[in-house]
Formats: sequence, structure tokens, C-alpha cells
Amino acid sequence: MATAIDVAQYIYDKKGWIDAWRLAKLTYYSQAWSLGWFGKPMVADEFQAWRDGPVEPNLHAANRHCRSNPTSKFLASAKVSNLSDEGKAIIDAVLDFYGELSKTEIIELTHSEDPWIEARQGLPAEASSRNPLSQSTMRRFYAEQELKGVRGPTRPRLMKAKSADETRQRMLDATDRWADALELLANR
Repeated sequence: MATAIDVAQYIYDKKGWIDAWRLAKLTYYSQAWSLGWFGKPMVADEFQAWRDGPVEPNLHAANRHCRSNPTSKFLASAKVSNLSDEGKAIIDAVLDFYGELSKTEIIELTHSEDPWIEARQGLPAEASSRNPLSQSTMRRFYAEQELKGVRGPTRPRLMKAKSADETRQRMLDATDRWADALELLANR
């Protein structure tokens, strides 16, 4: 599975250098929308509710301490090859929607959303926190945003081409799985 550092490197590769705050939030939104759209995380890493919004600590450390200079776009431990085509499509959708937001705009946006608010548990705005953001809350919140038609990134189409044999087998499996329901409907 990819890491937050892999996602961040892909973002650097696409956008060029951006500040650490925006990089952290764009990486977070990639994870959040993967959960909201497809019900599965893009990375295994845990995001935390820091004062300025969601942050993945390993990414923060790599971006702050492991680069040759403050505006370097190279994260030494990153392996973009760990990202699937689906993961890249999700990140691209996130970048298309959030990529031009300023540092202040993207921080304020994350501060207005349930996953960060829930993880902060009423802490004062300036308080430090390492509280984790719940993946289940992220999944629910971003799925609801899409269902409600709230303006957001466009869900990428992730259909893989299937062979005729694979398609036929999937249809047979579905028919077997729903046989009882299909019989009830046929007899109505």
C-alpha cells in the first residue's frame, strides 16, 4: 500500500513546490475522498488533527527534515510507483478541485469539516493535538458530501476493462448470489 509520502511526492510532481500546509491538506483530501468515494483508504497512515488541520506525521517529518533545501520537491523515501492508477486518478481529482486554494483557504476548509472537528473534541483553536482523525468519520462525511451534491472534486471513473469471460463469470456469480430475490420478484 502507498504511504502519505508517496502521495505527497506525486503532488509535488504534478504541482511543483507548494508549502507544507497545502501539501499536508492535499494529501489528506486524497485519503479522505478515497474513503468517501470507494470506501477504502489510499494509505495506511494515520492523519492527526493538528492545530492547522489534518497532518500525517511521517509526511510532516520527511517534508520538514529530510529534504536538501526548503523548496526541494524531492522526498527521499517516496515511491510514486506504489500508487495505483486509481490512486493517481483520485489525487488528480483532488488537485483539480483543491489545488489552487491558498494555505489559509485550505486550512479553514478542513477546520469546517466533521472529521477534523470530531477529532479536536472541542480543543481551543490554538491548542496542540495529536488526536487521530477517524477513517469511518472521513468515509461517512465525504460520501455524504457527494450524495448531498455539495460542491467538491469529481469522482474519477475507475472501471477496468474486463474480458468477456470475466464479465460472464461476474454475471453468473451475481445471478447465483441474488437467486432467491430474483425468484421472489419473478413470482410477484
